[in-house]
Amino acid sequence: MNPRTALALLPLAAATALAAAERPNVVFFIVDDQSWLESSAYGGASVPTPQFDRLAREGVLFDHGFTSAPSCAPSRAAILTGRNFWELEQGAFIQGWLPTKFPLLPDLLEGAGYHAGFTGKGWGPGVDAPGGRARNPAGTAWTTERRTPAEPGINPIDYAANFAKFLDARPDGKPFYFWIGTTEPHHPHDRRNHERLGVPLADIRVPGFLPDTPGVRTHRADYLYEVRHADTTLGQVLKILDERGLASNTIVIATGDNGTPAPRAKADLYDWGVHVPFAVRWPARVAPGRRVTDFVNFIDVAPTLLQAAGVAIPEGMSGRSLVDILEAPGSGQIDPSRTWTVTGLEWHGRTLAGRMIRDAHHLYVVNYDLPFGPLTNAPRRPDADFAQSAERSDVATLLLDHGNHPAVRRHQELINGPRPREELYDCVADPFQLTNLAARAEMKTVLERLRTTLEAYQRKTGDPRVTGDMAIFNRTRAFVDKRKKADYKDPQPEY
Repeated sequence: MNPRTALALLPLAAATALAAAERPNVVFFIVDDQSWLESSAYGGASVPTPQFDRLAREGVLFDHGFTSAPSCAPSRAAILTGRNFWELEQGAFIQGWLPTKFPLLPDLLEGAGYHAGFTGKGWGPGVDAPGGRARNPAGTAWTTERRTPAEPGINPIDYAANFAKFLDARPDGKPFYFWIGTTEPHHPHDRRNHERLGVPLADIRVPGFLPDTPGVRTHRADYLYEVRHADTTLGQVLKILDERGLASNTIVIATGDNGTPAPRAKADLYDWGVHVPFAVRWPARVAPGRRVTDFVNFIDVAPTLLQAAGVAIPEGMSGRSLVDILEAPGSGQIDPSRTWTVTGLEWHGRTLAGRMIRDAHHLYVVNYDLPFGPLTNAPRRPDADFAQSAERSDVATLLLDHGNHPAVRRHQELINGPRPREELYDCVADPFQLTNLAARAEMKTVLERLRTTLEAYQRKTGDPRVTGDMAIFNRTRAFVDKRKKADYKDPQPEY
């Protein structure tokens, strides 16, 4: 008999108890600053991520998982609200606030009887919303358990131990929801990490939009040590679920809030900034070993978890539940309507406003502010010092010191050169998005199709960049600019 049919035949009290027992638990595991190709399940990673790979094997690996924005706070706000970042008013900006008017996933689940909380990094960075929230938008914090001894560059919060303590406090019979936000692999990174990593620098892969020098490889290795650390934490969480017999009916989602902390990645709208790892495991309802090519976005997380929990999805959420995709058999394209997604950004410490639409073949970007002027390329160091600089410098320093050097000139143009109004890339032939095709006559049809689809979606979801209602965005831009000038030390400057 179908479980839902059986439920309907039970007396009300028994049906209520059974419904509560069947509701899934949730663990949402989100790392800080990791592009999808840094998870080895996708192939080509410099270091293995066996715990993420295990989750993917035991559940569903999504090939096209995208953040709403390549910036911490708006990305996380989209997860918690089920809305595109541009729908969130002041919440569209890092260092702004998330207005209290928007219903939040943990609050909705708590209202439905869930034991809810988070550890590590929740929503942020930003300030308290005017009118106040009693806690971080991610929920009630569990952060008392600490790692000893502390490791340089690693958050001392013991995420797994706090998860265990949260479970110990769970009332009998209550399903749970827990957000685990590691601050790894976000910088700063200890400069000895590459020595601890145990991977030769020659084996460190450097994305094609970055100069491939020993210094860049070293800094990448320092970062990748923390990628591996975060993956180890995921393994500790999965072990707790196994040991407590909770794995079967627990939905585990593992992802990253935005891409690698590098130029043309984090805070940019190219793949390495917005394409993130995304895997979901739910043994009680989802067949293992599936790989899905549907485009999914962070705005889909809240409606997915609400539907799975049997909680009404509030009006105004732009995301769509993934439950049907998760429960469907097979791999590949499951929902024929999910062939593209949209992301964007308004501000990340500088003017970077733009929107992006991505499908299986192409990526189209429209830049509203053109922040980068003509290159001056006045080098700070002579070319004779380039070899020495290349041994130790990170990308930003190398380009600042040697922007005119032939070995990095192309990267300087890509990273610090002027941005055109429109960009179009063939992501199959040009996976690092190095060659802008927007002005080519043979690409006109593709460009117009993507531009039209993007603008229609923006209008449907009320994006101020197409509606013209920019008053809140303009005031918030001034607010966060003022906070930056004060080095973010004034907790709530005048708005």
